[in-house]
Amino acid sequence: MIGVPRSQQQRRRLFAFGLAAQVLLVCACAGVHPAGTRNPYPSPAARGYRALFRGESEGPKGKGRFRLAVAILPPDRARLEFFGPSGGPWLVVTATPDTTLALLPAQRVYEQAGPSAKAIERFLGVPLEARGLIALLTGRPMCTEESMRVEVMTRPAATFGRTLSWYEVSCPPADVRYQARCEDRGGTLLSATVSEGISGAIILEADYGGYDKGLGPRWPRQVRLRLSGKATLIQLSAVEGPWASDVPEAIFTPEIPEGFESTTLSLFPAGPGLPGAESHPAN
Repeated sequence: MIGVPRSQQQRRRLFAFGLAAQVLLVCACAGVHPAGTRNPYPSPAARGYRALFRGESEGPKGKGRFRLAVAILPPDRARLEFFGPSGGPWLVVTATPDTTLALLPAQRVYEQAGPSAKAIERFLGVPLEARGLIALLTGRPMCTEESMRVEVMTRPAATFGRTLSWYEVSCPPADVRYQARCEDRGGTLLSATVSEGISGAIILEADYGGYDKGLGPRWPRQVRLRLSGKATLIQLSAVEGPWASDVPEAIFTPEIPEGFESTTLSLFPAGPGLPGAESHPAN
């Protein structure tokens, strides 16, 4: 490509790699990356989401860096692909209302589980089903607008005579409790907390920033996750997107490549660049 920096070409190839499911599954094993096909100008009716993040993780086993390609088809389909230092896919996770799939291309193994929060926690470290995972990544409340509660909160400021105020968003209690904070009613989220539904113990805390101020959906370009019970910090910074996109449904239900072995995977707290992931052959 004439006039396009090599680093940008590589990013485009990686991002296209994350959006072409069947090409991905064939090429991942062979180490081949198809040509870039990104298009930041979707059709007006586009309702999907895609982004490429640069990630950093820090936990009990050390620090790591990775890239994360995300494709989402609201309200309940998500695909995450983690790329390690070599550029190839380290882990592919898809979540739908019917199934959760984790695939390790380099090891040629996979696990296909039900649509449970427990499965996603084993793969990614967050005990959320597909809808909750999507809300977490896109900076949206984890419940419908009709069911959420919005309250004005205040506290005295450090300066005498002044008061700070913000809006607190909460969802009806369920398996988890959700609270978020924003500056304006209906505005973008600044932070969110997910807690245990019964004990109230904090599961994770999220901070959001870098929202695009242009027209169209406003999604965070910076996401910071603190997994309290796992002593892990994950920081995501968008290098491409997020964009509204025409995302094909087929990428969320990929076929398992021939020769891949079914296993039971325990990937967390390990992550891209972090040691300690384990896999156990299925009986």
